[in-house]
Amino acid sequence: MTSTRTTTWTGSLHQTFRLLPSESRSANLLPFLSSNGKSPDEVLDTLPYDRARAAARGSKAKRPDAKRYRDGKQVYQTVGLLYEGDDGLVHTTELGVATQRWADRITEKNAVILARHAAYALAACQLRNPSGAGSRFDESMVVFPFQFIWRAMLQLDGMLSSDELNRGIFKVCNEEDLARVVERIRSARELDDLSVLGEEVVTDSRKNDRIIPWMSLASFGWTLFPDKRGASEGGYYMLSDRTLHIVREAARISHKHRDYASNKEYVEHLSRCAALPQDLR
Repeated sequence: MTSTRTTTWTGSLHQTFRLLPSESRSANLLPFLSSNGKSPDEVLDTLPYDRARAAARGSKAKRPDAKRYRDGKQVYQTVGLLYEGDDGLVHTTELGVATQRWADRITEKNAVILARHAAYALAACQLRNPSGAGSRFDESMVVFPFQFIWRAMLQLDGMLSSDELNRGIFKVCNEEDLARVVERIRSARELDDLSVLGEEVVTDSRKNDRIIPWMSLASFGWTLFPDKRGASEGGYYMLSDRTLHIVREAARISHKHRDYASNKEYVEHLSRCAALPQDLR
């Protein structure tokens, strides 16, 4: 039977994750991180949404669309902050609790404290995992997405563009692929010719909205490196001197790709990898 599972990174992430700058923090972050022990419906009732816009579309709903819960859960689950358990309730991990404590006090100057622990967790994230989105990938996908992004940036003058992600990195299936794609990106830059990288993976009209979430997660809410707001469409995401040592350290961590019995086991593993002290305050 032919496998229908995907062998490219998908554009299935529909929300970004922002901790910095604090005034632009993701509006649904604290409602999610405060949701330990709540049902999805209870979490949904706490999520912000534009009631006026919903009314203008003729919606009579008293709460946000359920998609807002699903999209937010996927983003925060992907980086080890929370998960929905077999009991049908949301559970916040130690990393999620630490992020909640830092959310109102984090600045560019002190972000490195949380970012270091977050980077340890991100280094363990697998593209193929027991979550709903993670289970769509083919067994041939042996990918640590955030480590792969960091390693590519470190080898490519500390930067990557959206086009290089979409035409190159999103096609990587394993370590060997990563090395080949990095070389192709280098050649494409030298020749100033994106066609060297081949076709795009994400092609819909909102493709940038499907690419940005990957980088917002790889940066842990833009704490490890900044977004590229204000840059041209072809601008680069660039590593920061402030956290370069953290990215280098986390990119070198060696993890064995493995199968997990449950989403709980996987996400709790990510949180443990953060190596948090008992209290970060």
